[in-house]
Amino acid sequence: MTAAAPATTMSGRYQRAFTIAVVVLVAGWHLVGAGGQLLDYRPAYSSFAFQGAMWLVMALAITAGSVMVLRGTPGWRAAWAVAVIALAASTAAAAASPAGQMLAVNWAWGSAGWTGVLVLLRRRFGELAWFLAAEALATLGVQVWDGLQRADLAGFLAVLAWSTGAQVAVAAGVRALDLAAGQAATAARNEHAARERAATAEIIRVARHARWLTLQESAVPLVAELAAGTADPGDAQVRIRCAVQAARLRRLLAEGDEVPGSLVHELHASADMAERRGVAVEIETAGLLPQVPGPARRVITDAAIAILTAARSQARITLAVVAAGIAVSFVADTGVVVGLPAASEGVAIEHQQDGGMLWAEARWNSR
Repeated sequence: MTAAAPATTMSGRYQRAFTIAVVVLVAGWHLVGAGGQLLDYRPAYSSFAFQGAMWLVMALAITAGSVMVLRGTPGWRAAWAVAVIALAASTAAAAASPAGQMLAVNWAWGSAGWTGVLVLLRRRFGELAWFLAAEALATLGVQVWDGLQRADLAGFLAVLAWSTGAQVAVAAGVRALDLAAGQAATAARNEHAARERAATAEIIRVARHARWLTLQESAVPLVAELAAGTADPGDAQVRIRCAVQAARLRRLLAEGDEVPGSLVHELHASADMAERRGVAVEIETAGLLPQVPGPARRVITDAAIAILTAARSQARITLAVVAAGIAVSFVADTGVVVGLPAASEGVAIEHQQDGGMLWAEARWNSR
């Protein structure tokens, strides 16, 4: 599992919980609040059947909206289709209410507003504001048509402040909770990534220390022999042993598992000792090279060290991108057959000797 996966899962769970809470709130309001008001004022309506039909239309809109938001953030067409249906049903129910009692018996204003909150919850906040404003203007228009009095206007403003204020507060609260969930997810993601980096750094440190100890096992006896005089610096084999150990030490110092182009950098470090002996070393690259893992790089550079140590006057190293990996080709005038490392860590090594020239290829496959 990646570092982002648990954080994304946590944030998604929080947001879904908030969505379910809004669905329950809207459905509960329409069923208990609006439904109860509809039944309480049943005798006041000129056509209770029409009011009941509008209540059912609103219930269907809420059901459709709930399904959409539980599946994800709905597109603007689907969200506004449900919102417009709720607005139309609310306006029709208000127009069919008794003129003098419209604000008291109109059950639909609150349900339409909550339906808009439901389907526009995670869209731009301006869309919800436009919907609530359109609903308020539609209700006010019905009042004006019926004959608006000063007391009616005061009642309208009071209901507007209470109903719309509550709906805006819930929408803003859910957005704030979404933001808090996102921040918590980001913090968890950063903490997880920090732990991964620390663990990786420790693994790299331990591996490099192990390679340093391995290098000491081969280099220290050679230094001791030179100090004791049992190894002759004029001996060609001794010089080769020294060159190999120096190249391995330079490679260890050049290793950087987190640095792009590490293989090229380490090959240059390995070639330095050959160049000090007067060997002309060319290193060329073809294409955008992939990042090669440390163990595979060490197999390739071990082959490079063996070839460059045996090279007499010239050597060429070519790095090229191949399918799912990289191919490193060596050409050098070694004069003798060179012992190359065995294939491992996904690296296959082939070589041919043609007189005094050696051709070899180390091919790493990431698959």
